[in-house]
Amino acid sequence: MSKTYKQLDLDMIWFTYDPLHPWNLAERKGDRFVARADSWSRAFPSTWRETFSVRSIDEVLEFDPFEVWEIPSLNELTMHFQEVHSMVQSVYKSQLVPGGTYLTCFMWLVMMFGLRWAVKAAYYDPKRFKKLLDKFGELSLLQAKAWARTDIKAFISHDDICGTQGPFFPPSWMRRYLFPWYRRLWSELRAKGIVVLFCTDGDMTCIVDDVAEAGADGFIIEECCDLKRIAEKYGNEKVIVGGVDIGVLTYGTVEDVVNEVKRCLKDAGAYPGYFINVSGSIPDNVPLENLEAYFQATSKYRRRPFRR
Repeated sequence: MSKTYKQLDLDMIWFTYDPLHPWNLAERKGDRFVARADSWSRAFPSTWRETFSVRSIDEVLEFDPFEVWEIPSLNELTMHFQEVHSMVQSVYKSQLVPGGTYLTCFMWLVMMFGLRWAVKAAYYDPKRFKKLLDKFGELSLLQAKAWARTDIKAFISHDDICGTQGPFFPPSWMRRYLFPWYRRLWSELRAKGIVVLFCTDGDMTCIVDDVAEAGADGFIIEECCDLKRIAEKYGNEKVIVGGVDIGVLTYGTVEDVVNEVKRCLKDAGAYPGYFINVSGSIPDNVPLENLEAYFQATSKYRRRPFRR
């Protein structure tokens, strides 16, 4: 894989690492997980959670991660993160390997209880939900402090807070309960000169200013985001990764793929902070001719002087 990445001249790999994972706890509670045979990827099939052993909103709100997990110390986490990162970086010598977490804050709850239960709990009792969110925020803060003591240069902060039609919650709610935690977490990393890249599923266009204000140095975005608008505002000062629609690569023609690359470069290619990338990932159900067309087009057009 590392030789392939080098041959394709890729700049960075996607990497997040979470030693404490909600699904491990869910499995111990008897929840069922299955790797679907009809997944979009035969090589790396998606794992689906079939059951959620949640009985009530109160069960969600009363959960305390510090009571169910044995939390490592700051020094233990630092040493572990450094060891894991150094191992991965030694494999991908030609790419930047960031640090990262898939569970910035809200994602803890999504992975632990499922999106439906997490959202229901937030609306049912905002005060108690804040206390729950704060517990996971403290856990993430410990991990952010540990990552900040390693030698990473960048950090991917993933938190699925949006769908294709926008945020799961009103932006005002996020400003009150969620974004303050982002600021606290990211300040630990940025104080050490680490570049923080925020990533969420869905359309984050209407909250991108809030995410920037919280301290993100860049955004990893999906095709449903307004790439042109985000690039025009932040392309000269922040990193923007993404924009290419995986649906076009999967179901379109070779010409469609080339035009999709041109669209993204037309909207954002003039800005120094833009890195073209397929939103999400490139699974193995993408036709080979489209995959070849994508990399040929990015290689051909990426150095074109898209100047404004």
